[in-house]
Amino acid sequence: MKHRWLLGAVLGLSLATVACGNKDDLDGEGVKGILEASAVNLDGEQVTITPVQLDCGVQSELWEAPAQVSQDRTTARLTSKGRDLNFGDDPAIEPSYRQPHAQLRGAFSVEVDEVSDIKKGDAEDTKLVNAKAAVKIPNACFANPLPMLGVKHGDFKEDAPVSFQFRKTDTGWRFDKVVH
Repeated sequence: MKHRWLLGAVLGLSLATVACGNKDDLDGEGVKGILEASAVNLDGEQVTITPVQLDCGVQSELWEAPAQVSQDRTTARLTSKGRDLNFGDDPAIEPSYRQPHAQLRGAFSVEVDEVSDIKKGDAEDTKLVNAKAAVKIPNACFANPLPMLGVKHGDFKEDAPVSFQFRKTDTGWRFDKVVH
């Protein structure tokens, strides 16, 4: 009986050590924890919005009704209310995208859906993480977080993961920037 208790204690400590991980390691759960723990600064990142969210934004006076500006582009001109939510450019509808998209600038809460890849970054103390992520906007029109567009071959793509750079510090890994 005593050996079972001892074996259980050793097994429990081993599992706890593995679960806690090493501050030198960066895994999917660590990425999710870091990105979701505090606001992430975004500068010109693109997100998709649904047609329902686009219509809600018109009704809430975040932007004007969409108007065609060229053969392949329709935009909804931002208002000051939309800018107050840190939208950085007019929401747009284009044939190369399945849904309308908009640009964000500022500090946002991010939700990580899936980490697909973690690899060494350009510098020794960095790692590049590819993940599907979405941005939380504090407004009734955006009850669901807005999916971020990753960059593939120099263009924003709805199906590409976002590349986040992390930098190792004395206290562990921290988010550094979004990389294109």
